[in-house]
Amino acid sequence: MKIAQRALIVFLATIFSLGLGIATISAQTLSAEEILTRVDANQVYSAIYYEGRMEIVSGARVKVKTMKAWAEGEDKAFIEFTNPEDRGTKMLRLKDELWMYFPSERDTVKISGAMLRQGIMGSDFSYQDAMSSEELSELYTASISGSEILEGRDCHILELRSGASGVHYPRRKLWVDKEHFTILRGELYAKSGTLLKVLRVLGTLSLQGRRFPSVVEYADQLKKNSKTLLTMDSIVINPSIDPGRFSLQAFSR
Repeated sequence: MKIAQRALIVFLATIFSLGLGIATISAQTLSAEEILTRVDANQVYSAIYYEGRMEIVSGARVKVKTMKAWAEGEDKAFIEFTNPEDRGTKMLRLKDELWMYFPSERDTVKISGAMLRQGIMGSDFSYQDAMSSEELSELYTASISGSEILEGRDCHILELRSGASGVHYPRRKLWVDKEHFTILRGELYAKSGTLLKVLRVLGTLSLQGRRFPSVVEYADQLKKNSKTLLTMDSIVINPSIDPGRFSLQAFSR
């Protein structure tokens, strides 16, 4: 599943994709489209496993969720929550369909329609964010609007626009590290120009020669004093995953 700084696996994650790396090119010679392609290629894998922690902040209240997550290809992802309050709650994505399993009711719910706009487990990540798996370069036309030093890193500032139907954020503004081609900050806008969400990458890891976003803050700008911090640990790139993991039958295990 493509999960990138955009939203993370998934679901949180998330959002990465299957593909190949690109040879190093001097950043000064790259067009906006080439930079965006490098961003997509930098967050590529065929499969992933990680253990994660979500800190959901709403005013003075902080809720903590922990999880294990598996993803494979572009359209398979499975998350199991492990914190005591939500232990056994599971999420499954297969292509364009998303389900949640709640052990206390032994109930499986398909997430669709207006429910997709709700936050996952009360977080700032929506189910809609979790369903977004396309590469940015497939959806947006990019332009370079400038450069800026952000958290000590020299960044390209990209403006992305999309006229495609079904795109949740028709406009994005991205701060892209010129050396590693990772997104360090993103602003997500509605068609009207309203700022909807802000993401910040607060930590990265070097994995298989690439920079991987390991700590991501996501803030819904339509909520007051709200943000979600996702930290990913024990990351394994391209693990062997039991095919049965990505099935509704896995909910009852």
